[in-house]
Amino acid sequence: MKHAQWIIALFIGLGAAMCIAADVEKTVPGHPEADFGRTLTETGRLGVGPSVDAAVDGDFLYVIGDGNFSIADIRDPVKPAVTATLKGFGNTRQIDVANGIAYVTSREDGMFLIDVKNPAAPSVVSHYDTIELATGISVSGNVAFVSCRNYGVELVDVSDPANPRHLSTVRTGEAQSAVARDGILYVGVWGTRELVICDVKDARRPFIIAKAPLDGFGDGVVVRGKYCYVATGHHAKGMKKNDVSDPAFGNGHGLEIFDITDPSRPVFVSRIKMPRFYALGMDMWDVDIAGNYAFVADTFNGMFIVDISDPQNPRFVAHRQLDYAEKKKQFSYVGGFAVGRDYIYVAGGFTDLHVLAAPETAKQTLREKGTAPVITPVRKETNPRFTCYKPDGQVYAAAVSGDMIFVAAGNAGVHVLNAADGYKKTASFPTKGFAVDVKVSGDLVYTAESKGGLTISKWENGALQPVGQYRDPQYPVKQVVIAVPGKYVLLHVGGVNIHVVDVSDPSKPVLAFKDKQLGLLYGYQIADGLFENRWALCFWHVSGLHWYDITGGAKPVYAGNMALRMNPADGAFFIEGGALVTSKGGYFIVRHGDTKDPDTRYSVPGQPFSGKPVVSGNDLYISDRTLGKVCRLDISDLEKPRMIETIELEGNPGIVLVHKGKLIIPAGYQGLLVMK
Repeated sequence: MKHAQWIIALFIGLGAAMCIAADVEKTVPGHPEADFGRTLTETGRLGVGPSVDAAVDGDFLYVIGDGNFSIADIRDPVKPAVTATLKGFGNTRQIDVANGIAYVTSREDGMFLIDVKNPAAPSVVSHYDTIELATGISVSGNVAFVSCRNYGVELVDVSDPANPRHLSTVRTGEAQSAVARDGILYVGVWGTRELVICDVKDARRPFIIAKAPLDGFGDGVVVRGKYCYVATGHHAKGMKKNDVSDPAFGNGHGLEIFDITDPSRPVFVSRIKMPRFYALGMDMWDVDIAGNYAFVADTFNGMFIVDISDPQNPRFVAHRQLDYAEKKKQFSYVGGFAVGRDYIYVAGGFTDLHVLAAPETAKQTLREKGTAPVITPVRKETNPRFTCYKPDGQVYAAAVSGDMIFVAAGNAGVHVLNAADGYKKTASFPTKGFAVDVKVSGDLVYTAESKGGLTISKWENGALQPVGQYRDPQYPVKQVVIAVPGKYVLLHVGGVNIHVVDVSDPSKPVLAFKDKQLGLLYGYQIADGLFENRWALCFWHVSGLHWYDITGGAKPVYAGNMALRMNPADGAFFIEGGALVTSKGGYFIVRHGDTKDPDTRYSVPGQPFSGKPVVSGNDLYISDRTLGKVCRLDISDLEKPRMIETIELEGNPGIVLVHKGKLIIPAGYQGLLVMK
């Protein structure tokens, strides 16, 4: 199917699927009792507004959502009382509480560590810069496991909550949620529909030991006794058509049970299916266990209780859909939940934190005691091909001005190295947020500082002097591109937005144009510079390439689209004659005005590649932050590329530089690598 048709079919299929759900909704307020057990009774709400996840620890409930973090006293479970609320946590997703610290993932805003020892006065201890969109969170001993979507699971040393440190990454595929017990990590993996099991006994050297297929997109995971339980959603395996005529469409919702007596050989035991549906807007599914019952959150389907006393024959005993949201034309989704004594605390994404009575089934869940991962001593960088500069933060990007190398080093701010002096540090400067991108034009340095916005500084006498700042009131700035020196910069803002900012007066940057399209901006999806000194190019992973006319009129305007599904790891680089776009294991050339996805991809037989491209002479460098690879190809014949080498790294390589013949790789927490 062509990509434009695919996108159309997506919306047709979505509409048809929602019609299926609507038919049920019209006849029964919630799902049929005979199929899903009794309807759970709601006894109250917390009054904190839209919520996305919850956790219970002792006598207190912890709730996140809509950028907020709240604590409630639940000693009287019928009337939970809010004791404190903190704001400003961005796009929150999951929460875990251990040893007086609440760990909150916040997608593009990383992970927050909050001291909750005094429930009336919580305080942020630290803000950790995760390697990608921080989604899932689970803590075992002194290790936090952060599910970072496409990048896998990041392991973080939290032995000192005020100073969390990166340990390693295990590349599991598109990780949504994870949980560890006895040094074994269980991961719900999304698009590939898998339970991935990893050995994390040595937290610096994790590795995959097993994979088990799921009949739905993987998410929530919990381990009890000899069983692993996985919550799934979206589409079942074997879907061939993206509409309701295919039996697998929207039929991936359920609970799957595996025997993990030997974690390296998980054995499928059984599954039970929730109602068929498909809807965009939230794709979370969660599970927890208390006694003989599994509690399963299935977003728009609602909350379910499943009797698992016989694991081979699970059965529904109760359920509840949340309120119908008239503005959204659908039921409020369940984000996450927490199980307390006789009650379930359910996070309503459009509504509030709901308190549902579940006597005789709900019991406060406790962590199973087990052996925590060991944090071994740090290893020195020993690759003989590279000189490694390793700041405290992760290295996202670098820019060159003469012999000065400006480095965006995450929570370590901006560092300046002297290439003429062996790439030694000459200076470093703190930033208001994580330094995630940097560009230089003349004596001005533009730094994307995540929640700190865009800072424009003057490089003078070996120091960066701030000149101006641009901030969005809601969203972090994740990428900066100089479109017209001294006039326009392009910014990636939040999860989906592109801003064109007029920097003619660097002390007063002004928004000139903004846009968003279908899909996400995972990172560095704006091409550097302009094509023919006029056209800017950005892609969203669902709707494809989008052009902007930056200099052709009085102000920037939208200028067309090539619809195709894109791998977020890929990118575009302007060359003579068009933009070189990496896609589907190869690349193609596109010019402004092209609307049809070309059938031809130039590739290397048997050696597919993906990532952000940079062309230097006849060399094409492609860096994939997701897989930790940098490829070098000879493109002297553009239609017949030849693979020269592939460099595999532990870190997450960003867009490379070639400076005076030397390859420079920003490699995340591995540091800045300079080829000797």
